[in-house]
Amino acid sequence: MSFRGGQHFVDSVRDFYEGRARLVIAFRHPYGDEPQMLMYAVHRALPREARRRGAPLPCAPHCLFLHGYEVPLWSGGLVRWLLPRSGSMPVYHVRQDSAGLRAIRAALRDGPHPLALAPEGQVSYRSETLPRMERGTLQLAFWCAEDLARAARAERVLVLPVSVHNRYQESEIGALESLAKDLERRIGLGAGLLAPALRPGPRPDPAQRRRALGLRLRRIDLALLSIAEGFYGLAPAPGTDQTEAALIAHRESRRKAILEQALRRGEGLLGIPAEGDMIARVYRLRHEGWSRIFSEIDLERLSPLERRLADRRAAEAWYAMRHMETVDLGFYLDTDYLESGFRNGGAPSIGRLFETACNLGDWSTRLTGGAISQRPNPLGKHVVMAARPPIEIRGRLEEYRANRRGALARAEEELALAYTTAIEEHLNEA
Repeated sequence: MSFRGGQHFVDSVRDFYEGRARLVIAFRHPYGDEPQMLMYAVHRALPREARRRGAPLPCAPHCLFLHGYEVPLWSGGLVRWLLPRSGSMPVYHVRQDSAGLRAIRAALRDGPHPLALAPEGQVSYRSETLPRMERGTLQLAFWCAEDLARAARAERVLVLPVSVHNRYQESEIGALESLAKDLERRIGLGAGLLAPALRPGPRPDPAQRRRALGLRLRRIDLALLSIAEGFYGLAPAPGTDQTEAALIAHRESRRKAILEQALRRGEGLLGIPAEGDMIARVYRLRHEGWSRIFSEIDLERLSPLERRLADRRAAEAWYAMRHMETVDLGFYLDTDYLESGFRNGGAPSIGRLFETACNLGDWSTRLTGGAISQRPNPLGKHVVMAARPPIEIRGRLEEYRANRRGALARAEEELALAYTTAIEEHLNEA
């Protein structure tokens, strides 16, 4: 692990522990394991970085994570035991939790450690673009500024943008080619039909090899779309012929139709309304599904028949959540992420190929009932924590009081710019 902009990280954490600021570590969440990586960074790598810069931190740092309330339900006994003991706190996306919100505000205002959370709200499955953000992170920071002002306290409120990137070795592209071959076999497509395969002869240069792999992944993706359409009873988009160019041109409308149908299937099974945007509906399906599987009903008080009906209710929720899992990932699989790598005769980066290959492998698994826990991870990696200058919230309090939405929007734009700048620096360094 290494830092880019490590001084911003070190200074922000030092300001917190020396009483000059309250701190929110706003980390991106593209891969899924960022909380573990950030915990390692804060406990081990950050103190080393501070010592390397000649200014050790005043104490051993820690951070308090906010996590989706459902994480302990699907992640197992160890995580259920660890989260509360590390000071982590659950958040709900679809229901009011006044007591939980008060606890989070108190932790940010008075807690012994910084707060850490992902403004994207959930795993976003790609690191080289910023697909979406939610305003909860910045709202918490503004509330903290208000709380401090009411208490006549002088601390600043800092939101530290941390963009997380995995760096891969070009020499490991063979593992991605093997994953592509396995995907071709799984979906019934011969490798020779999928792309202009590399012919025997002189070893291709890295760009040629990446481009060839990208073309294979493109056609695997199109084949998966067709399979998903068949499963959900959808016809191809009107006017779509079978040429690759036409399939790519209509890919977005086809993907969105699949996601809409998957959501409607899940919502129909649980009898819940189709309200809100796509991710809001994913959150509602997830919440309702876990609530039915981990019901608070006292099973010992049920008759045998009632117990069997409770089991059936949980089973229906499980099947509904399989549709949700398809959308949870498919929402982020837009056409441009891979296609932009081919512009001007170019080739996608090794990082983008890795993410695309893993996403396609993951999506093929989710279509058959899997979840993120079956996600492929074929390459070794070097993690880069890229910190940008912290966004100071306390000085925006008067603006916030005058126009809350406007102040939140401007802070959100600044946070998004910090992430996109970090992404550009990562790509230029690669």
